[in-house]
Amino acid sequence: DATFRIVGERVRVLRSKPGTTLDVQEAQNAVVAAGTGPGRRVATIGLTALAADLTTGEARALGIREKVSSFTTDMGESSSNRIHNVHLLGDYLDGTIVEPGQTFSYNRDIGPRTVERGFLEGQMIWGGVLIPSIGGGVCQTATTIFNAAFEAGLPILARSNHAFYISHYPMGRDATVSWGGPEFVFRNDLKKAILIDVTYTDATFTVTFYGTKQGRRVESTTSEPTNYTQPELQYAVDPGAPRKSIRRTSAGGPGFDVTVYRKVFERGKLCVDLTRMRVNW
Repeated sequence: DATFRIVGERVRVLRSKPGTTLDVQEAQNAVVAAGTGPGRRVATIGLTALAADLTTGEARALGIREKVSSFTTDMGESSSNRIHNVHLLGDYLDGTIVEPGQTFSYNRDIGPRTVERGFLEGQMIWGGVLIPSIGGGVCQTATTIFNAAFEAGLPILARSNHAFYISHYPMGRDATVSWGGPEFVFRNDLKKAILIDVTYTDATFTVTFYGTKQGRRVESTTSEPTNYTQPELQYAVDPGAPRKSIRRTSAGGPGFDVTVYRKVFERGKLCVDLTRMRVNW
């Protein structure tokens, strides 16, 4: 198939090549004849031409030419398991193409986070507390791709914030996902396709969108925190703890509301009147 190579902030199309594959129909006929006929039971099978699923012309028509937006998040304090999961999720995400009019759905396009797919135990937020979970670290990648879509001025169709504030994410601009739970979805309303490129280290995770710029500019502001509330005592069952014992793991902190506003301009004209996201912890 044709592929894409990123050089600086530009993208080159690497040409597709003709391939070969087993001639299935010929092979079936030869095997049946050899198995049912007289004499030596030998089947001669051959190859046939295999066309590329993505030809050079089709790849060029997608319009993936230049960097459209990019966003980087910090890992914060992460265990080796969490870093492994974030890197693995990045590998699954890297190279995804979202064509014009299509939607990107995190859970649909990335798939379940299971041991069989290589994920390790990390942590997830459940009911306001951290609990062990296979695939912990998934929200790092969801938050990063959300912000790349946010900065590209794309419509955000589904997004949920975490149950509490995480300081190494932009305030009010985090995204949490879980299999069978919260989802993150955006739509590519541009005229050309988007290629999602992922790079990472043990300290940072970066998502970059490549496509064709459409003269879009994004302005955003974040309000100061308001409506502070005091934390409430919550309980989580620890199967390994002595019966009727209680152990406090965190003193908690005050919750608050914050509002993020976004205006999207295209060639100087306001094309999205106002995108307002109210987040509360």
